[in-house]
Amino acid sequence: MWTRIPTAWAKFLLILIPILALSTVAFATVFFFNKSAELRKGITDRITAMADINAIALERSLSSGDPAATQAILSAMSANREIRCIEIALASERPGFSWPRAGCHLPETAPKVTRDITGEPGRAIGRMTLRYTFDAANALLRTEIVNAATLLLLLLVVTVVTALFAFRITTGVPLEKLIASIRAAEQKGRRELVEWQSNDELGNVIAAYNRLLVKLAYEEVSLRKSGERLSLAIAATRSSVWDMDLTNGQVWWSSEFPGILGYAPDELPMTAETLESLIHPDDRDRVLAESLRHIVGETESYSNVYRLRAKDGRILWVEDRATALRDASGVALRLTGVIADVTERKQAELDLASERAILQATLENVDQGIVMFDHDLRLVTFNRRAADLLNVPLKVLVKRPSFDEMTQYQIERGEFGGEGGSNELAILWRRMPTEYFTFNHRRPDGTVIKICSNPLFMGGFVCTYTDVTAETRATEETMAAMQATERAYAELKDTQASLVQAEKMASLGLLVAGIAHEINTPVGIAFSCASLLATRTRQLVEALEGGNLKKSELTAYGAAAAESTRLMSGNLSRAAELIRSFKQVAVDQASAELRRFNLKTYLNEVVTSLGPRLRSTPHRVIVTCPGDIIIDGYPGAFSQVVTNLVINALDHAFETKPEGTITITVESPADGGEIELSFCDDGKGIPPASKEKIFEPFFTTRRGSGGSGLGLHIVFNLVTKSLGGRITVDSVEGKGTTFHMRFPRVAPSGASTQEQAA
Repeated sequence: MWTRIPTAWAKFLLILIPILALSTVAFATVFFFNKSAELRKGITDRITAMADINAIALERSLSSGDPAATQAILSAMSANREIRCIEIALASERPGFSWPRAGCHLPETAPKVTRDITGEPGRAIGRMTLRYTFDAANALLRTEIVNAATLLLLLLVVTVVTALFAFRITTGVPLEKLIASIRAAEQKGRRELVEWQSNDELGNVIAAYNRLLVKLAYEEVSLRKSGERLSLAIAATRSSVWDMDLTNGQVWWSSEFPGILGYAPDELPMTAETLESLIHPDDRDRVLAESLRHIVGETESYSNVYRLRAKDGRILWVEDRATALRDASGVALRLTGVIADVTERKQAELDLASERAILQATLENVDQGIVMFDHDLRLVTFNRRAADLLNVPLKVLVKRPSFDEMTQYQIERGEFGGEGGSNELAILWRRMPTEYFTFNHRRPDGTVIKICSNPLFMGGFVCTYTDVTAETRATEETMAAMQATERAYAELKDTQASLVQAEKMASLGLLVAGIAHEINTPVGIAFSCASLLATRTRQLVEALEGGNLKKSELTAYGAAAAESTRLMSGNLSRAAELIRSFKQVAVDQASAELRRFNLKTYLNEVVTSLGPRLRSTPHRVIVTCPGDIIIDGYPGAFSQVVTNLVINALDHAFETKPEGTITITVESPADGGEIELSFCDDGKGIPPASKEKIFEPFFTTRRGSGGSGLGLHIVFNLVTKSLGGRITVDSVEGKGTTFHMRFPRVAPSGASTQEQAA
C-alpha cells in the first residue's frame, strides 16, 4: 500500500500526522493522569484536615450535650461541595447525627474519612464518618482536557501546514518541475531544462538531469539529421526497409512497415513467421519460392509484387526488392530489402482494365454507333452498332484501320451514292478530326444517319452515328396524333347516353370542349410552324447535299427557323398553361376522392376552366374569398356545383340583359366549423311560382329549348349529400337571384359523389 501512494507530500503527511498525534496523546495522557492524581490528593487532604478539626469541635458539643451546636457544626461541614454524607455514631445509647437527614446513598466504594471522637480522659464519645466524591476534580479536569485538546489540535494543524509549506519549498516545487520536464520529454518529445538551483541533494540531482538533457539534445540533433534523410527517402516512396539474418533467423524492419499495414510500431513481432503470415495465401508459396531461389544463388536479385493483409482486413499490394549479402564462398548471410506500397498503382491498373471493360460493355449496349480515332487517326475503339451503321464488316474494324482507309472502304462499297457525292462527302468528312461537326447522311437504302464528331484535346476524335430515320416522319406522326385526338373527342361526345348522365357530365363536357377549342389554336399554329420548318430543313439539306447552298438561303433559313421556333414555343407554352389550369378541375370532376384543398385557389381554377364559355358572352364572374380557407372534402362535387350554377345563370338569368355579373362570395363564421358561400347574379330573377320548384327533378322553364330540369336538382343533391350542407335561394323578380350555401369544412364520409348525385 505504501508504494501505491501517488505523491510524496501524502507519504510525508502519512508519517508526520500519526507521529504528532501519538506523541501528543501520550504527553496529554501522562500530564492529565498526574493532574488527576494531584487533584484527588488535594481533595482528600482537605477532607482529612476538615475531619480532624471538626472532630475536636464535635467533642465539646457532644460532651456538653448540646444538639444545636452539633447540628450547626454539621451544617458548616456540609457547605463543602465535595462532602456528600456526614454520619456521627454515639457510643451511648443516644441516637446519632447525620447529614443529610434522608441518609447517604453513596456506594460503599466511595472514598471516606473516619475519626473517633474522644473525651477526657480518653473516654470514647462516638465516631464521625465523612463520605465525599471527586466530581469537582473531574469537572475541572474535563474542562482542562477540552481546552488542552483545542490548543493541541490548533498546534497540530499549524505544525502540519508549516511542515507542508516547508516541504513544498524545499522538495515539492523542484520535484514538480523535474516531473513536468520528464513528462514533457515522454509525452511531447520536448527537452525542457529544470529551472532550479540549490546546493542540497535535490539541487545536485536536478543539475545532473539538466546536463544530461543538454547532452541528449546534442546527440539527438545529429541522429535526427541522419534519420530525416532516411525517413524522407522511405516516406517519398511509401516503403519500409527490412533485414533478415540468415544465420540465426532474426528479422528487423523499420517503423514504417507496421504503419503501412495499419499496426502500431510495436504491435507486430519481428519474426519471419510474422512476415509469412501477412502474405496473402494465394501468393505465399510463390513469394517463398522466389526468395529461396535468390538465397541459394539462382538469381542475382530478388523482386516480387504480391499482396499483404492489413490490420483492418484490407488487401495491400506491395513491391518487394531485396539483395543477399554473401560470404567469400557465395553463401548468403543476410537478406536486406525494401518493401514499397504499390496499392494505388495496382488499383489504378485494375481500375483502368475494369473501366475499359465497362466502357466496351456500355458501348455495346447503346443504340448509337461510336468510333474513336487516336492522334494518328487510327481506330482504337468501336462498337458493333457502328459496324452496322457504317456498313463496314467487323473483320475490317478489328484490324484497326486508319481514318482514310475506312473512308476509302466506304466509298468503294458505294456508301456515298456516286463518285461526285463521294468526293463532296469526303471533303466534309475531313473536317471531323479538327473541329466539332455534325450532319445527316442518307444511305442508299434510305436510312438517315446523324453523324456527330468531337475532337479530343490530345488529338484524334470521337464520332457517333445515330439512326434518325424516324425523325423525318415526325410531321406525319404529329398529324396522325392530332387526328386521333379529334376522333377521341368525337367518341367522347357520343358516349353521352342518358339524360341524367348527360346532365351530370355537362360540366365535364363543357370543360373538354373548352380544352379542345382553346388548345386547338396554339397546337394548330405550332403544327403549321413545324411543317414549315421541316420543309425548309429538307430544302436546306438538299441544297447542302447538292453543293449549291447559298449564304442568302442559309440566312433565310435561320430567320424562318427562329420565327418558327418562337411561335411554336409561345403557342405550346400557352397550351401547357391551359392544360395545367384545366387539369385539376377535370380530374376532380371525374373523381370522387376526398382530399384537402384551398378554397380560393380552387374557385379560381373552376372559373378558369369555364373561360371558353364565359368569353363567348359579355358576362363576368367575380370571386371574393379569403385566401386561408382550407376544405377537407370532395373537390369534384364542389366544382360541379359551381359549374352548374354558372351555366344555369348564363342560360336563364341573362336572357334579357346584355351584360351581367355573377358574384361568388365566401365567408367563414366565427365558430370556424362551417363555410358560407353565396352565389349571386343580377339577372331577371325567378318568378314566385317557380321559386319553390327549382330544386325538383325535371322542372324547367325552357323544356322546349333544350332544358332538362336536372341542373339545380343535381346541385341540391351534391350540397346536401356529398358536401353535407344545406342550400336556400332568395330571388326578387327583375333584380336577380342569390343561392345561399352552408357546408362544413370537413365533408362527411360516405358514398361517392356520382352515387349521391344520382
